[in-house]
Amino acid sequence: MILLENKIAIFNKIVFLKQKEECERRIKEEREKAAKILEEKLKSLEEDEKAFVDRRVNLAKRRGYELIASVEEQKRVLFLEEDEKLLNELLETLSEKLLEFTKTDEYVEKEVESFRDILEEIDEEAIYLYVKDDEKKELVDKFKEIAEEKGVELKIDQLYEYHLGGFIVSDINQTYNINLSLKNKLDDMKYEIGSMLHERLKKRGEVIGKSED
Repeated sequence: MILLENKIAIFNKIVFLKQKEECERRIKEEREKAAKILEEKLKSLEEDEKAFVDRRVNLAKRRGYELIASVEEQKRVLFLEEDEKLLNELLETLSEKLLEFTKTDEYVEKEVESFRDILEEIDEEAIYLYVKDDEKKELVDKFKEIAEEKGVELKIDQLYEYHLGGFIVSDINQTYNINLSLKNKLDDMKYEIGSMLHERLKKRGEVIGKSED
């Protein structure tokens, strides 16, 4: 009887040990599994945090670049406006100088030469000649003399003050105009004058892209 009880006790102990071993194995596996899951989760969180930080950094950089671009564009616009302002002031000064030039003998000589060249180029029996109402009588008389020499009838009409001086020639049917007014000549030179002004300002460091800090 005692022997049987010992055997049962030993058996129960063996079963208990196996169950304990199995439980410990499962607990170990679960711990390892939990540790792995935790490690992966922490890694994922770190990656998400890094990605978030990178996005914020990139966003900040992009906004910084956009701000810099905006400032540069504002500077460019301001410089262009300043260029345009200075150009208009220069053209206004040149217009005043041209008006003064119309009072000189040199002006008369140049306009007479230009008018003679025009009559040699066109083949018209009669033309409209537009000159300012207050144009120098000496110049108008020269125009009439040249036209008479060439056998061309002149019909003189008004050239608005806006044109500063010079003259405009049109055929009798007014199908074309040859504009040799001083204002038209000045307008033709506007781009060239603007380029020269821009280059002068650039050399002085007063245009974008040049700094003397």
